Amino acid sequence: MVKKLDAEKIELARHKLEKSTKREQEKKHIQETIAKNRRGERKGTVIMPERKMYAFQEASKIRVGAYCRVSTAEEAQVGSFEMQVQHFKSVIETNPNYELVKIYSDEGVSGTSVERRKGFQEMMMDAENGKLDLILTKSISRFGRNIVDILTALRKLSDLSPPVAVNFESEGINTSDGKNKLVISILSALAELESQQKSIAIKEGIRYRMQEGLYKFSVHNTIGYYRDYSGRIKIEPAEAKIVEYIYESYLEGASPQEIADSLTEQGIRSPKNMEQWKGSTVRNILSNEKYCGDVLYQKTYSKDYLTHTTVKNKDILPQYFWENNHPAIIDKDTWNKAQELLSSAKYGKHKKQIGKMSKKFAISKVKNGVLRGFMLLDMNWTKEERDMAIKLIENEDLD
Repeated sequence: MVKKLDAEKIELARHKLEKSTKREQEKKHIQETIAKNRRGERKGTVIMPERKMYAFQEASKIRVGAYCRVSTAEEAQVGSFEMQVQHFKSVIETNPNYELVKIYSDEGVSGTSVERRKGFQEMMMDAENGKLDLILTKSISRFGRNIVDILTALRKLSDLSPPVAVNFESEGINTSDGKNKLVISILSALAELESQQKSIAIKEGIRYRMQEGLYKFSVHNTIGYYRDYSGRIKIEPAEAKIVEYIYESYLEGASPQEIADSLTEQGIRSPKNMEQWKGSTVRNILSNEKYCGDVLYQKTYSKDYLTHTTVKNKDILPQYFWENNHPAIIDKDTWNKAQELLSSAKYGKHKKQIGKMSKKFAISKVKNGVLRGFMLLDMNWTKEERDMAIKLIENEDLD
C-alpha cells in the first residue's frame, strides 16, 4: 500500500521557504543597490524645494498674532492678563522680522470651550483668511483646556495653504516641527485634566460654603438687592418698590402676565434691563424665596465642566436651605400666601383694573462694578428733591 504524504506539513514548509527566500532576495537587492550608489554606477540628484512649508520660514516680514487668555476677572488674573498682552507686544515690536497683526484676547473666559472665546474665533478666522503667518501664545493651557478643541484648531492651522504655525513659549514648542505632535497631544491632555481637577476643587469649595451658609449668591439679576463693598446683601429701595408692587398686585388677584403688562406699560425696566416684562419673570420673582430673606442653595448645577451647561437640580445633588439669611423685602406671611396662590393658580378672576406703582421718592444704588454701592443722582432733580435725597442719606434710609 502506498504511503500517504503529510500535505499540510509540506505546504507549510514550502511557504516558509518561499518567504525566507523572498526576504533574502530583498536584502541582497538593497545591499547591491547601495553598493552601486557608493561606486558611482547609479547617479541621483536631490532637488531642494524652492519654497519653505511654512510662510514664516521664508517671509521677509512675518505677520504675527498673539493669543492671550485668563479664565477669571480676579485681581491677580487681571495682572496676569495685562502682563501677557504687554509681553507679546514687546516681543513682536522688538523683532525686525515681525509685523504685528493683532493681539487676540479672551479675558475672564474659560478655555474649556472654543464657543465662548470670541478672540480665539477671530484669530482662527484671520488665519483662514490668510492674514497670519505665525501665532504666539504663552502656553498650551492658555491656548485651551480641551484636548479636542486644541488639536482640532492646530490641525486646521496646519492644513491651511500655507500653514500657520503656533509657538508655545513656556513649553518651547513650535508646531512647524512635526516631531512635536505627540508632545503637544500629551500636554493638551494634561491641560484638560488640570482643568477638570480645578473644576472639581472649585465645586467642592462652593458646596462647603453652601453647607455653612457662607456662599455669596449673585444678585446681578435679582431685582431689589445689591451687595455693598464688604459683600453683604442690602435692599435697593427703588427696586424694592417694584417687588412690593408685584406681590401686592398678585395677592389682589392680578395674574403674573397682567402684572408684567402693567410694568411694561409704566415704562419700568425688567431685572435684565429689558423694556418688555414677561409673565414668567414676574412668576419667578413671586416664587423666589430670597425676597422673604431665605435662600435655597444649589437649585441648579453645572453638568459638564467643558460646556458649563447648567441644568435644574432635580434630586441629583443636595440642596441647602437657610432661613433669615439676609434682609427681607417681603414678610413671610405675604410670601407664604403668594406660594399658596401659585400652587393653586387661583388668580385672574378679579374685575378690578390693576393699579400703577406709587411715585414715592427713592434713590437708586449701583449694584455691580467698581461703583457698587454708590448712589445714582439725577441732575434733573429739583431743589426740593435734592434736599430730600440728602435727608434720606443722612437718615440712612437707603439701607
